Amino acid sequence: MYCMLEHLHEEPDATRSPLVLLHGFPDSPRMYDAYVRAGEREQPWLRGRDIYAIAFPNRLTHPHFPKLSELVGDVLREEVARLFDDLAAASPTGKLVVIAHDWGATYTWAYARARHPHAPIEKLVALSVGSSFRYDLGEHGLRALGWFYALFFSLPYYVRVPLLQRAVSEAIQRSAGYRGEHADRLHQDCYHYWHGPLWLVRWPFALLGAEYQKPYTDFPFPVLYIRSPFDRMASTDAFERAVREREDCRFRLFEDVNHWFPAQHADRVLAEVRTFL
Repeated sequence: MYCMLEHLHEEPDATRSPLVLLHGFPDSPRMYDAYVRAGEREQPWLRGRDIYAIAFPNRLTHPHFPKLSELVGDVLREEVARLFDDLAAASPTGKLVVIAHDWGATYTWAYARARHPHAPIEKLVALSVGSSFRYDLGEHGLRALGWFYALFFSLPYYVRVPLLQRAVSEAIQRSAGYRGEHADRLHQDCYHYWHGPLWLVRWPFALLGAEYQKPYTDFPFPVLYIRSPFDRMASTDAFERAVREREDCRFRLFEDVNHWFPAQHADRVLAEVRTFL
């Protein structure tokens, strides 16, 4: 298995749904250290829960990356689904509380769709990524052209040239605000964008709406959705409207942060999480 499950905290005689943390490109589960420190575990929202983290292959904790053929077969999504099923089966409530960012949120939403309406999720904190994607001009206007970033980010995966690898790492830090350990090796995590070259073929069809995905707005669990302005391309009007209108859901836009706000502004996120959970 490429995904690594870590049991961060074991609660004796736990009776509440466990907390499951999923990170996203290009971070490791360490991005959630502030969320599960000893003092935070005494907060009402976290007290009495087992805590798990699901880590995708990454340069920091386990650089054991899938082969291209396995990525094409969606091996990581299948592994996340299997881990969710196993954790739910062992949960004292039969359900999970999930906090997920970026690719972690993408796979969590995919799992919820696949298991709908019986996904064993009690509550979801989705960071940056909404319940479905749209790539077209009708949804995003000229911002849809931003999806070409996937092509650029995929280059180090296919072209092992140090100068190019450094260029992508620098771009992720300078243009998107990423900060983290060994950022000079960010290119190692670019396997997430193995599909980037497909944009050379997909882009005219995607921009015109040929890859339209029906909005997923009838999810049967409460959602706290937090994003930065940059993250609008990973969401939809239909999803955000549903979250705003549902009494059991909350939407928060952090105007002055970048995509990696869950790690860089943990206190602000935790203030929302404590209330929601």
